[in-house]
Amino acid sequence: MHPEKRPDDDKPDIGDMIGELLSYWAFGPDAHASGEHNLRYHPVKLVVWTLVAIAVSAVLSAVRLALFGEPRVGWAVALFPLLLPLTGALAHKPPRYVPALAWGLAAGAVTALLLGIDVGASLSSFWTGFVAVCAGFLLCSVVFAAITWPRPEPSE
Repeated sequence: MHPEKRPDDDKPDIGDMIGELLSYWAFGPDAHASGEHNLRYHPVKLVVWTLVAIAVSAVLSAVRLALFGEPRVGWAVALFPLLLPLTGALAHKPPRYVPALAWGLAAGAVTALLLGIDVGASLSSFWTGFVAVCAGFLLCSVVFAAITWPRPEPSE
């Protein structure tokens, strides 16, 4: 016998989203491509994944700064985790993902550029770039999620 489906079964769970992201990071897209997972992509997941990636990048950056000081070159390597949420979302190929990617990248790039210019006077050069790029990735994920949000099927 199958347990009855509760109304909140389709709602995304924060713990599941973080677990799926970490699984994707650890095991790559093969688990997603094989269909062995029972967790579906949902636009909210992308935003949560991006927030987790920002936290991971911030911790990596803080540790690197504490151990080695402010880097002159190669500081962007700490931002690598920010690429993974969008890559995971694209691997699921949600509806309208091509325009979502184009609009998301455009919004994120403009945000990162404008915020980098505006915040540049108040933070060190590393943290200015870090904050600006993280904000750009976050806005990119929000725009991507908004465009790929599931639309209700029209009733016949």
